Amino acid sequence: MGTMTLSIRERSQKVAACITENVGQTLRGITATTGISKSSVHRYRQAIERRNQYAESSLWETAAGSQWLIRLVIGLVYYFGIKQGVGAESLSEFICAIHLDTHVASSASALRQLKQRVNQAIIDYEKAQAEHCVPAEGQGICVGADETFFGLPVLVLLELSSGYIFIETECENRTYATWMEQVNQWWQDSPWQCHYLVSDGARALVKLAVSGLGCVSVADLFHALRALGRPIGRALGQQAATLKKQQDKLRQQLNKPRKGADKQALQTLIEHNEAALQQVQQDEKTYQEALEEVSQTIHPFTLDSLQWQTQRALLTHLAPPLQCLWDLAPTYGAQKAQQAIDTFEAQITSFTQAIEAWQQWVTSALDGQTQDAKIRSWVLTSLLPWVYWTQQADKTRQPSLKRRYQDAASHAFDQLFEQDITLTLADHQRQRWVLWCREFCAKYQRTSSAVEGRNGYLSKLHHARRGFSEQSLNVLTIIHNFDLQRYDGTTAAQRLFGHEFPDPFEWMLAHVGELPMPRRSAKLQQPKPLCAGGVPA
Repeated sequence: MGTMTLSIRERSQKVAACITENVGQTLRGITATTGISKSSVHRYRQAIERRNQYAESSLWETAAGSQWLIRLVIGLVYYFGIKQGVGAESLSEFICAIHLDTHVASSASALRQLKQRVNQAIIDYEKAQAEHCVPAEGQGICVGADETFFGLPVLVLLELSSGYIFIETECENRTYATWMEQVNQWWQDSPWQCHYLVSDGARALVKLAVSGLGCVSVADLFHALRALGRPIGRALGQQAATLKKQQDKLRQQLNKPRKGADKQALQTLIEHNEAALQQVQQDEKTYQEALEEVSQTIHPFTLDSLQWQTQRALLTHLAPPLQCLWDLAPTYGAQKAQQAIDTFEAQITSFTQAIEAWQQWVTSALDGQTQDAKIRSWVLTSLLPWVYWTQQADKTRQPSLKRRYQDAASHAFDQLFEQDITLTLADHQRQRWVLWCREFCAKYQRTSSAVEGRNGYLSKLHHARRGFSEQSLNVLTIIHNFDLQRYDGTTAAQRLFGHEFPDPFEWMLAHVGELPMPRRSAKLQQPKPLCAGGVPA
């Protein structure tokens, strides 16, 4: 490769290598060795002398050191500047603090330009992977949709089981027409098959599911439970706080010198107050247990019999906890609490439809895997419940809930090994069906919490950056899909499309190009002399 095709940094490295190998080599000798003109060699040698102000400076003049320097600076811009929203001024201060400002442009403006190059490289990465992001014909998905507000609403629609974001864009409004305009960019003429959409029940999103995607609209259980419990919970909290405040005030009055009759009257008030507070605390416990029972009931399988949940079974199991809430409503929350319970009861049909849609999805997929009726029955009635409750026990962190799910998983495990087919299947066959069930159990989603989590992440970055541009929001979406990993090391794109993708950061390093050199024509300022112990004199 001729010297004219080398970058400035590469030619400087060749000169630095010659100087290192033979310190006494003449200007003419370096020219003959490198093939670079004498004037250029002289200029590079002076620049090297000006840059090498620190003990470690010579490392960055080597080819290996220069490659590591690129990795360090690009990583700094990518992992902190883009993914965490750290400003260019802070990055500039850090680069100067670690003595890299003599070898790479470190001004805030230069780093902003470098950040733009990295952003463009990320966009180019997605374009390069587009041909590998093709779903299988009729591939099933379940999606969640919501919006968050940063001046203008940001519409977010993602595949819930994998976490892959299909839509994340800032729009003027959040009407059905606006949603459909964004959805058609990936949905129209695509082989996807959407089985259900989970949302907070906004009219535009319900219509998007039924009319736009042609699937079942599912009420978000998180929003539904929050709306169900808010009136009663708020009233319980306020009443408990009031009684505690009254209790403290009465005890303070009791400690003051008083006549016998007054003291007895105060003591009676304190006892009545304590009884009222105990009643509120007992009602609060009943309220919490009722909400927990509702949450534990809305699953594809019943906790006691481990059978598929039907609408009749769901209504039967939900009746006791909802009746507890009806009993509390006249005292706590009154009309608002009663309206909240009515609204929740109207959504039970939606929860049933979600279970039925998932059951149909599992059944049709299972028919494509095997025609053996015994195996299909074994998977649907024995193996799937055990895998499902095992996953639920692994996911939850609440101790009492975790124990209940573990008990259900243990019961399902016992029933599984009571089946003759469990013991007659070969180990590799059992393992194959376990993996298949794990994949489909992850596809049952009853909340859009993944969308809520994404909105929280965007809120943090929006605050740090003081807003999003169209490019920056697009870049964050690509990073989410191809770079962010779960505990198992997989990305959203890998989980959705079933194969690995190149590491985005390594791909960028190969495509982002050279780092900008410091733009200083004058002699660099020499560092202050150090006295003993490394302290500036």
